[in-house]
Amino acid sequence: MSDLDSQYAQDAGRQPTDPVKARVARAFRLSSLFAQVDREVREAITDAAVLEVVASDAAIFEQGAPADTLVVLGRGRARVERVNEAGAAFPLSYRGTGDVLGESCLGGLETRTERAIAMDEAEVVRVPLALVRELCAQHPGLGGAVFALLVARQRETEDRIESMLFKNVGGRLAEFLLHAAERWGVPTPRGTLISAPITHAEIAQVIGSTRETVTLTLGAFRKEGVLDAAGRRLIVKDREALARKR
Repeated sequence: MSDLDSQYAQDAGRQPTDPVKARVARAFRLSSLFAQVDREVREAITDAAVLEVVASDAAIFEQGAPADTLVVLGRGRARVERVNEAGAAFPLSYRGTGDVLGESCLGGLETRTERAIAMDEAEVVRVPLALVRELCAQHPGLGGAVFALLVARQRETEDRIESMLFKNVGGRLAEFLLHAAERWGVPTPRGTLISAPITHAEIAQVIGSTRETVTLTLGAFRKEGVLDAAGRRLIVKDREALARKR
């Protein structure tokens, strides 16, 4: 265990030798929602939280299921998607370590409005929703963090709608790649590697295009020297040039 994990566990009143509590504490520390809460809140959520390992491609929660917990990704990646009446799924966003899932339930919804799928083996921490609401009422700092999270998610939705309405496929793809490089980027000698192996079909669903068009546009970006590839993963070679395409 790292010194930071040990310190966090001690501050929360837990022995660092408890591996499950240490992993829960680490997940909360990595989450922008819970990282800055006071000791009383940390102790309450750590005591109530349940740690679960979810297999790759398995559902973390299903659309329409009871919204009774807030979920924090302690490790791994997840795809948030919505399923229409015909059974077709389309992605809403991608989340990674430290991100919150199921935050729409904080608005009072009783059932999940989307489902979350683990993109690889993931550790998830589930916190009872009733406890989160109670703590928000008692601790303004947590309530403010929840409000900021919901505003950020609303802004993401608005930005996506604006992109769909006013940008062409190349612009939407460039915007997607820049966001992906910011969220999943790993510096390499060749550029910024987007570590998440997102398929062309998934990108097409997110930006409102087709797999064939995405493949052709990515090929054009590579010919221009803006992008490169490493297996299934993309490398952003020139962020400034890519940003000019938005």
